[in-house]
Amino acid sequence: MAASSAASSKMLTLILPDGSVREVEAGSTALDVAASIGPRLAKDSVGAELDGAVLDLRTPLAAGGSFRLFTKKSPEAGDFVRHSAEHVLADAVQRLWPGTEIDAGRFQYDFRFERPFTPEDLENIEAMMRQIIAEGSVIERLEVSRAEAVELFTELGETIKLERLATIPEGEAITLYRHGRFTDLCRGPHAQRMSQIGAVKLLEASTVYYRGDENNERLQRIYGTAFASKKGLAEYLERLEQARARDHRRLGTELDLFSFNSSAPATPFFHPKGAMIYNLLADHVRGLYEKSGYGEVLTPQILDVD
Repeated sequence: MAASSAASSKMLTLILPDGSVREVEAGSTALDVAASIGPRLAKDSVGAELDGAVLDLRTPLAAGGSFRLFTKKSPEAGDFVRHSAEHVLADAVQRLWPGTEIDAGRFQYDFRFERPFTPEDLENIEAMMRQIIAEGSVIERLEVSRAEAVELFTELGETIKLERLATIPEGEAITLYRHGRFTDLCRGPHAQRMSQIGAVKLLEASTVYYRGDENNERLQRIYGTAFASKKGLAEYLERLEQARARDHRRLGTELDLFSFNSSAPATPFFHPKGAMIYNLLADHVRGLYEKSGYGEVLTPQILDVD
């Protein structure tokens, strides 16, 4: 009993961003550390980092090191928020189409679904996601035995999850994350609660092969994103729009610079205007070679496969 007590009282040294040191008991969580600093910080935290590795707030600490906490205002908060929003996506699909099996993703989810998702489906799913977020559920981290996980996913009819579970090495911790009535197999990390997800947006859907193997069945994938604030989402969508406006594939066609042909996929065929720009750039680079003392070489464009 004495040895056990000594082990449980082992102290860990955490170095905070301001250089201060905090001693905590092994097995304490990042959320415990946040609460010891202040109740407001504990409420606002979405995740943590220990020696550069992201950490779920509820994961027991086993070692000390450089320690940081992230709130919704931290640039790093997005990863925690998006990972949590993935589970909202899966929950929304299962609420709309009960019995749909889910695989995994990052920010995406793959579903065993009978047909491709339509734009109308994505609108309905996104609306359901906002409803789930508004419920404000707490996100729970559960560490379970392999037998318990097998029992749960067998009851849920989640055969894909059972396959994923079988790939987890023996001895590795098995964690589930639960919000409301939705539970999924996941390593995390996640935010504390649904209210920390400020805005979500589904972007597109596609068909993919299970585990990327064309010999496997096809699953339906949904891509999306999420931010801690509506402002963050608006700025992201604006950047996407600007990138589309500068897309060289569209501009090349509109400005009659080049085109593509199936006889040479992904290789541009330069039109007269495009060839002129190409040659001007080549001449400019040759001038830089000369100024910098470099010589130009020419190599074959077709080489032995080895």
